[in-house]
Amino acid sequence: MSPRLALALILAALAAVAGAPSSAGAAEPLECVTRSGAYEPGVNCRTIEVDGAARRYLVYVPATRPPATGAPLVFMFHGSSGDGERFLRISGWREQADAAGLVAVFPTGLRYRMLDSGRRVTKWNDGALRRQVDLGERPAGYPESAPFPANDVGFVDAMVGEVASALPIDHARVYASGFSNGANFTARLAAERSTLFAAAGFTAGGLQAVRTPERAIPISMALGSRDDRVLARTDLTELPLDPVAILSQPVIGAALDTHLQALRLDPGDFSARTLAHRTELQWPPRPAGEGRFRFTMIEGLGHKYPNGRNNPAHFAAARAFRSFFEANPMPAEAARNGIIAILIGLHQGRPPVPAAQASQPGAAA
Repeated sequence: MSPRLALALILAALAAVAGAPSSAGAAEPLECVTRSGAYEPGVNCRTIEVDGAARRYLVYVPATRPPATGAPLVFMFHGSSGDGERFLRISGWREQADAAGLVAVFPTGLRYRMLDSGRRVTKWNDGALRRQVDLGERPAGYPESAPFPANDVGFVDAMVGEVASALPIDHARVYASGFSNGANFTARLAAERSTLFAAAGFTAGGLQAVRTPERAIPISMALGSRDDRVLARTDLTELPLDPVAILSQPVIGAALDTHLQALRLDPGDFSARTLAHRTELQWPPRPAGEGRFRFTMIEGLGHKYPNGRNNPAHFAAARAFRSFFEANPMPAEAARNGIIAILIGLHQGRPPVPAAQASQPGAAA
């Protein structure tokens, strides 16, 4: 089997189910502080029309006053069968928002009938979804004229325009995070919206093919050593922690190679750290380049969202990615020439302006 085919198979398997930890009993309904109008501290429950379909998302606004440059903005994309409400509760990003003063957004994907299982589950259009779902069965109320599978990149554009129109957001600190199928979609955003997102972090998923972004953005990727979706494509009972063994394992090596090629990084220029119950590999940017790549293998973690309690390394994705994001804002020139000001203008009904004339990063809309 070729490395590329193995990579495609393993990432499709990674996205098959969310694998997030479940809680005992039914969760208490979320208390929405607003459903329209001005945002307030707490959980703001919103819908926005995209291609004629109503799309749901939650915006968590911390009580702390944002800095003069505006608050960082982080999107968290759930895994298969998940939703924004569940990942607001379990991802740790609400707690990071309170700790760091960032605004956290938790969208919900559309529900599709899967060809392999016949089940209807929520999914993000990561670029491979068309081959996995029943194209003849649309969600109730979903317009026949709308793209199907859904234009989720357009959904993200609409959310950014809406949120950044209503809240003071730092244009240089907009980030994307995801798990499983949401990780695959986050990787797609890193390639297709590299002038919007400063950096990306994801677990149990990633790029499914080499896609070269306009701007090579910093990426942090994590994987559990007991992720059964990956292990099923190997002859191993547990993925290795030794750096040489990680790079030599064909399935993992192919996945890492895909990201390094996309970011135009030198595969041989890396450093390795073996820590308690985890291993980190880091590839720095090339001279005069922006892209950097960090890969973390987490001992004992299955196909689950790492929350700090479900693995012996106590690795918590939200905490780790927040630290990575804080170290990797978008360079000032790239932020000035990014698309966030254009998205704000489109949301407010203004015609697009040339990127060079976009507002300065951090300017309140």
